[in-house]
Amino acid sequence: MRIGSGQVLLSLPESFSLKDKRRIMNSIKQRLRNRFNLSVIEINPDLAWNQGQIGFACVGENEMTVKHLINQISRFVEEDGRYEIIQFTIQIY
Repeated sequence: MRIGSGQVLLSLPESFSLKDKRRIMNSIKQRLRNRFNLSVIEINPDLAWNQGQIGFACVGENEMTVKHLINQISRFVEEDGRYEIIQFTIQIY
């Protein structure tokens, strides 16, 4: 069994207030949960209202399965036009 985790630092150009940030971040987290059945959390909620950071974790039978899932997550996150990815880091245990 392998565990994959990742962090995504986002720039939110459509966010002009804390309320906008919360709306966008909650939407991203819910879409990831629904699509990939992941554990997802907002990290560093104290970042500026135009930045956000999400952490996620997934489990798979082997390293190849986890890498494939993380690649799908990466493509899914990149395709959303509401934000720009500043940094995407992953770890597999």
